[in-house]
Amino acid sequence: MIKQVIIAPMLLIMLSACLVSRTERPRITGHVYDHKTRMPLEGCKVAEAYTDSLGFFLLKERRFWEFAFPGGEAPPVMIYELVEKENYKTDTLRAFNRYGGSARKGVHWEMDTIFLKENSIYPDTLGK
Repeated sequence: MIKQVIIAPMLLIMLSACLVSRTERPRITGHVYDHKTRMPLEGCKVAEAYTDSLGFFLLKERRFWEFAFPGGEAPPVMIYELVEKENYKTDTLRAFNRYGGSARKGVHWEMDTIFLKENSIYPDTLGK
C-alpha cells in the first residue's frame, strides 16, 4: 500500500515532465505588394488573415502539446500558406525550420515581401 502511494505521484510527475508545448506555426508578419507598381495590396488573403491598406498581414501563433522523451528532437516547422487576391496569380508563403517546433512561446518570424503578379488578359502563349 505504501509503495502504491509513493509510486503513483512519482509516475504522474515523470509523465507531466514529458509533456511539452511545441510550435506548430510561429507568429508571422509580412507585406504583400503589386509586382508591377510596387504598391501595397489591400485585401489579400494570406492563410486566414487579410492584408491592410499598407499590405501588412499577421498570422497568429499556433501551438500544440506533445509527449517528448529526453534526447528526442523537436519536430520541424513547415509553413505553406496560400496568398490570394482576385485578378492576381496565387502565390505561396513558404518557410522551414528544421528544429522550429522547439521554439519558445511568442517567437516571431518576419517574412520577406511577397510580390503578386496580375493575371494577364491574354494567355502567355501569345508572346505579347
